[in-house]
Amino acid sequence: MLRTPNQNAEDEEPASPPAEQLTVWPKALRLAKELRPPLTMLGIFLRETNPGERLTTSQCLVLSQLSGADSLPMSELAAADNKVLSTMTELVGRLVAAGYVTKDNGVEDRRQVRVSITDSGRTALAATLLLRTELLASRIDGLTGTEQSALEAALPALWKLAAIDPTIWPRVVRQPLPRRRTGKTLRANEPSGSEVAPSAGRKESRKIQTQAVRGRESR
Repeated sequence: MLRTPNQNAEDEEPASPPAEQLTVWPKALRLAKELRPPLTMLGIFLRETNPGERLTTSQCLVLSQLSGADSLPMSELAAADNKVLSTMTELVGRLVAAGYVTKDNGVEDRRQVRVSITDSGRTALAATLLLRTELLASRIDGLTGTEQSALEAALPALWKLAAIDPTIWPRVVRQPLPRRRTGKTLRANEPSGSEVAPSAGRKESRKIQTQAVRGRESR
């Protein structure tokens, strides 16, 4: 599809998946198209529901994680929210300034930064979750009995779809994201530090990147 001079890239229709993919999971693609709009709008509705002091989605997730533990390492909080450590450090810093969490060095490893929720943080989180739950309940109450039963039956699938284990919630366990490389702008298609094996040294990393560049130039 050609782009008009005043048309942004965001306005373009997304490219259709390859034909071979469509033959493998046509039902999943159809369900995804049907689920995306209501799930997106429900997410927006819940995120915009805040009593008094506004908590962002990421702030709520951090406080929820901490509400189920005495303290957690900064790295685990970052992994749970799919954020790099530097971004989570800034987010936690704002929560510290608001009085919702505290930071301390680990007991066994003094280099480790551990975060704990304060009483003020628990109060702010509880108020936000209570309001969101009540408003969502009012919408569910507007469904028929059959619709409510269907929604209840879908709960296990929704937990699985969100990749969350309900037995350990509010904890969310994910693998940490690789650290971002700084001080260098990567060329297109050039391997980033996350694509290099953790055990490889800088010399090996440069060697892999040089080979990738030469491979592109020879095409």
